[in-house]
Amino acid sequence: MIKFETLTGERLIELKSYFSLRPTGCAESHLAYHLLWRPYYETKYFADERGILWLQKIDYDDQATMLPVCKIEYMRENFRRLQDHFTEIGVKMHMYLVDEEALAAIDPDPSRYEVVEDRDSFDYIYSGDEMRLLPGRKYSKMKNRISRFLRDYGEKTEFVLLGPEDEPEILEFLDRWSSKKESDDALNRLESEETGIREAIRLCREADITIAGVRVGGILEAFSMGTECRKMDMTVTHVEKANTELRGLYNYLEKEFLLHSYPKTGFVNREDDMGLENLRRTKESMHPVRMERKYTILEKE
Repeated sequence: MIKFETLTGERLIELKSYFSLRPTGCAESHLAYHLLWRPYYETKYFADERGILWLQKIDYDDQATMLPVCKIEYMRENFRRLQDHFTEIGVKMHMYLVDEEALAAIDPDPSRYEVVEDRDSFDYIYSGDEMRLLPGRKYSKMKNRISRFLRDYGEKTEFVLLGPEDEPEILEFLDRWSSKKESDDALNRLESEETGIREAIRLCREADITIAGVRVGGILEAFSMGTECRKMDMTVTHVEKANTELRGLYNYLEKEFLLHSYPKTGFVNREDDMGLENLRRTKESMHPVRMERKYTILEKE
């Protein structure tokens, strides 16, 4: 029987090499994703030469799992190992966030498993060049918002790179942002994300996370966290927060973060919309070039 252990941020850093075994276009193939969401999932792990296996609380499931981190040739074997664990503890296995390549490798038996498309977890993939340059009429609204922001605040605005030494400033902004945020997320994922953000700030250099922000009048009013996978020619924007009272700041942050931190990366993954209606409308309006589709594998009763 697999013995799962509680995952800590420091232990995740020690497992860093595993995340180069099978790069994908999905946010979950980045170490930073697991660092940020470890508190929400209450993640436990098991790691050996065949990969990392997860045991988590996912949404309404007290015991579930996520796609293993491993080479594609070990995917089906690791799926079976996880199934053996869930059979041993008497729980039907639910595996979340399965990308299309992994699903094909696992090839779940339809008589035993149901495969459900998880639209709420599809990642939005954008052209890096378009997000940096905002060319043509289709980006006119975004360009107009940025122009208005610069007209109102340009002389007071400073784009800055941030690090662990800036943690007090980032957390002070995050507290202000949270106090004004009204969320329609019944699962309170954003609250758990804030705990993960604090740990990601502390371990950003070890986790290869780039943090940058925007100060207006000397006060931090926005920040982003991102990572890059050169094999996929892609960056992932894991976190993006801005003061919504400063109109156009979100769009300014998006563009400047890519221009300064990832000036040549071909694609930008802005993660999923979590099924939140307002977030979905915003991400769809930014003209993704494709979606990274994901699935849930459910063991039948």
